[in-house]
This record gives sequence, C-alpha cells and structure tokens, in this order.
Amino acid sequence: MVIRFPTPSPGCGPEKRVIPEEELRQRILDCHDLASLRSNIVALEELFRNQHALLDHFTKIIARDPSLTTRLLQMVNSAYFGLSDRINSIEGAILYLGLGNVRLLMTTATKIDDLEFLADDGTNVSWREFWLHSLGCAFATREILHQFGYRVANDTDYLSGLLQNVGKVVMAKAFPVEFTQLAHTVYKDEAHVIAAERELLGWDHAAIGAFYLESNRIPQEVVEAVRYHHDPSNAPSHQFFAAATQLADVMALRAGLKGAAETRPVLTDRELLALPSLALLWPRSGPALTGKMRKLTERISKIPDTCRSLFKESSPV
Repeated sequence: MVIRFPTPSPGCGPEKRVIPEEELRQRILDCHDLASLRSNIVALEELFRNQHALLDHFTKIIARDPSLTTRLLQMVNSAYFGLSDRINSIEGAILYLGLGNVRLLMTTATKIDDLEFLADDGTNVSWREFWLHSLGCAFATREILHQFGYRVANDTDYLSGLLQNVGKVVMAKAFPVEFTQLAHTVYKDEAHVIAAERELLGWDHAAIGAFYLESNRIPQEVVEAVRYHHDPSNAPSHQFFAAATQLADVMALRAGLKGAAETRPVLTDRELLALPSLALLWPRSGPALTGKMRKLTERISKIPDTCRSLFKESSPV
C-alpha cells in the first residue's frame, strides 16, 4: 500500500522558507534511527503468542526493576481501573491487568525513552506534558475502539494513539527553527495547526510522522493512522484507526492533557459531536450516540490521573 504524502506548495515567499522536498525527506531520514521501536514490537508479538509460558518471566523481570514495579502498582490501583481494594503485589497486579496491559506498560517507557532524546534542542517545550498527552491518546484510542465495538487483536490501537504526534518530535529534531516558531503560536483549531505547518515546511506533522515511521518499518495500520489522524475519511484502508486516533486526541485535550507542543482550544460538546471521525466510528445519531459519548467521556476523564501516576517516579522531561 502506498501512503500519499503532500507536495510542498511553492511560492510562499522567502520568509516562509518552504524546504525543498528532497531535502525535507533527507532531513527526516537523518534523524536517529529508532531501531528498538521495531525490535520491541517484534518482541511483543512473540510474547503475545507465548503469553502463558512467559508469565513467570514477566514477574521476575518486573521484580528486578523498582521503577517498573512502582508503575505497575500505580497503574492497577489508578482510578481508571476502579478497584475498591488496593493490590500491593506484582503477581496480583499481573493477574488483574492481564499480560496485555503489562506488556503495554513495559513498552511505553521504552517508547518514550527512545523518542525523547530526539527533542533536546532547547525548543522550550515541555516534553513531559507532550508525552503525557500521547500516553493519554494511547489509552483513549483503545477505549474508543472498544466502546464502539471494534476488536483489535494486537497493540496497533494503542501504538496508533501513542505515536500519532511523533511527527512533532521529528520536526523538533530535523527542523528546530521552524518547529520552535510553530510551537509558540496560538491556533484557533486543528485545521489552523495543519495549515501553518504546511505553509512553513511543506508537510504537516502527520505526514512527517508517517514518513518517519514507515521508513522504520512500523506496521502499516499505525503508519496510516498517524498519516490520516487529521483526515480519517481519506485513509486508504484503516479509517477506523485514524478516526479513533483523532477522536482520542480531542478527548484527551478535553480531559486536561494539553500536549504542550502548541496552544489550541478545547472543542465544545456540539463541536465534538460534529467531528467527522465520530460519524465514521458510529454513523447513528440520537440517544444511542449520546449514551455512548457520555460513557466514553466518563472513562476518558479518568485517564489523565493514570498517566500522571506512571510518571511520578520520573524526572521532568
């Protein structure tokens, strides 16, 4: 499958500095390779196939890692899971959460470590807040697809949410001057963000992120979700992933996870219900949709506390 990437618009004037496409592509490819991102996904696929045999292995690995143990217990006892009694043992946490959630927890910190070092250029952006938003989008994307009845057998839903804005991190490394200008602009809506990025660079962060992930051989569903998360109806094969990822971004912002890469307003209830991505996921309207959204909003409102609890032992980025 071919992912379409925009052609930079010529004639924007010298102050706009649209970068020639060949140079733009090369600067993206010159970013540090995220080799472990691919190897982790392969390893997770193997663990998923052998999860029953590896339960003891998970327990032993977590027990040797105080930080991971702390985050595991914080996760299982967070408001998101709504337990009435606290769980204070590694084994109990694993049994309650299941290997799927434990696997996600183990890889999340690695993903963040892999990607954070790309943005050490003094852009004055809070990357901790950025990754809290990304982590919230990962949980929210999974929750949205579940609530609307879409079953996903692997972690592509979670990864789509987590990596949807990786293009901004690549921008910060490959185009620091332009990114700093973009990050310190106040935008009136999502479309304004995309237009400003395309005007200055020729590509927006969705195209940059998808190109970067595709060059690192990340699964096509994730690449497509990242590429089209601002335009899910044009996704060639995986519209539901792209739509859920867009909705997750909006709802994470409404829940208080700001993201910190730029300033944009929170959608009202009416604007949220009018999102095209929502119509793709749930074409029906009326009381059924209202009930779904009420339940979804309640679930996602608990995600920020869970995300922040996982960073309690971490130093600010």
